[in-house]
Amino acid sequence: MKNRKTPKPKKPIYKRIWFWIVVVIVVAIIGSAIGGGGKDKDKDSSDSKSTATSKSSSQAKTSSSSSSSSEKPKSGWTQEIYDSITSAQTNINDDGTLSYSGGTPYAEIEAKVGKPDTTSESSIGNQTIVTVNWTSISWLKGETQSITIQYDKATGQITSKSKFNS
Repeated sequence: MKNRKTPKPKKPIYKRIWFWIVVVIVVAIIGSAIGGGGKDKDKDSSDSKSTATSKSSSQAKTSSSSSSSSEKPKSGWTQEIYDSITSAQTNINDDGTLSYSGGTPYAEIEAKVGKPDTTSESSIGNQTIVTVNWTSISWLKGETQSITIQYDKATGQITSKSKFNS
């Protein structure tokens, strides 16, 4: 008589370790896609807390006032604020360096609308241009608004602006 072992039934897929590893990875990818996954937002938790506090208090003021066509969205931007931004004139100095004049100061805009979602710098020679971006997504309305501003770090003058709505 042969000694035959009965084959073990296969484990259900939810009892296999590789299945749970795949589930965790998929959930992490979906979570980062929905949440934005930005590393810049987590740089300084104290800044995030103070920004959240100031945003909630400004939202409370907005909701208590009568609504108008220029009601501020979540990021603090209105069309009037965007239209008020003047890009600086670029001047080439005798020594070949660039200077800017007549532009709206970046600090003035940041004071009105709050800190940007992302910030990056690029340098060429002794000139540093800072690019900042505010993004607002309304899942209920299916709308996205992104405003990008570039400014000269030395003078604080805004050199360009762009707005994207979808």
